[in-house]
Amino acid sequence: MSIIGKVIGDKVANITGIKRFSSNVWIFAKNVKVVEIGVNLFQFIFMNQYDMDRVLNGRPWVYDNLPLVVIPWKEGVEMDAKAFSQAWIWVQVWNLPIHWITKEVGRKIGGVFLSVKEVIIPNSGGKDGKHLKILVEIDIEQPLLRGTTIRMNGVMKWIEFRYEKCPDFCYCCGL
Repeated sequence: MSIIGKVIGDKVANITGIKRFSSNVWIFAKNVKVVEIGVNLFQFIFMNQYDMDRVLNGRPWVYDNLPLVVIPWKEGVEMDAKAFSQAWIWVQVWNLPIHWITKEVGRKIGGVFLSVKEVIIPNSGGKDGKHLKILVEIDIEQPLLRGTTIRMNGVMKWIEFRYEKCPDFCYCCGL
């Protein structure tokens, strides 16, 4: 009952900080054992399946403003660099006409990402108006999309993406 987590970025994460993170953020998971496997690579061992599933389903996780990509452990995964190239992130979708703010439209727009896990329609709009939130899986080795053009009922519209709790990334190259 363990998961492997990799902190993605140039900063080196230390075992003390990761232990503090796991005990402060995953309060529900009691007695999580943390083992450092390599540079920015950690194994989290859980006492029960329920806590482990909550951590996996609670993604995305951010440690020290860097993404912490967690995946279920399987033999050899710690040596597979590509295993940590995908992460879940919340994306706000802006510039939608009111009648397009639906879960179906959110799933359709989310098609530009690897996959869509969830679509939320916030009850209240922000200062910029109403928007959708979608939890999507992205390839973190590719530039982030600033938005996309969609066509609905013959109308072309630019849709803007805003990334929530997005760790450090370059606004020039998008990585």
